Amino acid sequence: MTAATQALATYNVPVRRFLRALILLHRTFRSLPAGPRMHVLVRFLTCPFLAIADRVPSGASVLDLGAGHGIFARLAGDRGASRVVAVEPDLRKALPPIPMDRVSFVAGYDDCLRGAFDVVVIVDVLYKIPREEWDALLTRIAARVKPGGLLLLKEHDPTARIKHGWNRLQEWLNSRFLGITLGTAFSYERPIAIRARLEQHGFGDVEAKRIDFGYPHPHILYVARRV
Repeated sequence: MTAATQALATYNVPVRRFLRALILLHRTFRSLPAGPRMHVLVRFLTCPFLAIADRVPSGASVLDLGAGHGIFARLAGDRGASRVVAVEPDLRKALPPIPMDRVSFVAGYDDCLRGAFDVVVIVDVLYKIPREEWDALLTRIAARVKPGGLLLLKEHDPTARIKHGWNRLQEWLNSRFLGITLGTAFSYERPIAIRARLEQHGFGDVEAKRIDFGYPHPHILYVARRV
């Protein structure tokens, strides 16, 4: 295999995965009205869900908090998670249009269930919660992660000033005029502060990695292991 052929093959792998995910999401949500369907599409195109799903071990049990319509839950189930529990308080989103393989939905907040999971995933939720409530939430989340399990926390990096400014404007429009997401808080912390918080709540080996290349928002993924 020549270097050019090898490079092309390497490039085509994520393209195939991306197209597979698009087809999967289309089949899952095609019965929704046009507005929610467009929201699902734009959400997938502007958030690196596949990069987050890559960090879920095959066969893991997954808790997806603030799951929205279930985009990540659907992708995690397709990628090999043994089961995914998607928790979402917004009833407009917590009632999926069709059953999803390996995915069950619960309408409510994080304190509505018990038990521990191999992986807990929180994608773009923390910033919608007032910062003074973060520690109590992280204490509850730590109890949902099995010892040695993973927390995958995807947020926005406020140190990326241009992308962060665009994100703030978009979220303000969504909350004030479109009513797409619950919550009105805009709570952000620098990566070093979030890493310290996670360590204080029983997580170690905390990794913070920007995953925003090619995206309009400053996505950052925190991967932390429960001690």
